[in-house]
Amino acid sequence: MQKLITILIFMLLSTNTLTAWELDKKVKKDEGGFWGAHYDIPKLLILGTVGVAGYEGTKSRMGKTAWQSLDAGIMSQLLTEGAKKIAGRNRPREAETSSEWQEGGASFFSGHVSGTTALVTPFILEYQEEYPLTHLLWALPLHQMVGRVKAQAHWQSDVIVGALVGFASGYWATKRETPLILYFDSDKVVVGLKHQF
Repeated sequence: MQKLITILIFMLLSTNTLTAWELDKKVKKDEGGFWGAHYDIPKLLILGTVGVAGYEGTKSRMGKTAWQSLDAGIMSQLLTEGAKKIAGRNRPREAETSSEWQEGGASFFSGHVSGTTALVTPFILEYQEEYPLTHLLWALPLHQMVGRVKAQAHWQSDVIVGALVGFASGYWATKRETPLILYFDSDKVVVGLKHQF
């Protein structure tokens, strides 16, 4: 599964600049009403996940999943910021076409979408068998995708790649036995990769 996800992401990234003019269209700016919440959803999702992780710790299934979700969110944001610095794609509100790439551009790929997708993926993967309605959480990244494009903050290919990176980060986090950031054990608290108290 990991190899398949890696191959799909590589294929999308390698063909992105070749097919951008077919996929990417500048849309009329619309940040009002329902779509305007694309700024708030990631913040609320992070606060909720931090709250659950802090309250539950790592001993419960819900707590472990929340910590995996935070790991996934951090991983997706590290990848996003790295890609933005390397790629330098201009946002639709700053460019006429999606082919304008220069230093300082921050469109490729969407951090809002990758972060939101990364945060919901561990919960969906963990609870989908018992609670099929968990799949409704996919509505949050979809809302982000549409909202970010309507705000002229990203091109369509930016949000698609953001969703793929977010999913890959979430999937990666669920395969770890212990959270990367912080976890509690009976005789220790582990922070980060190596520090124990």
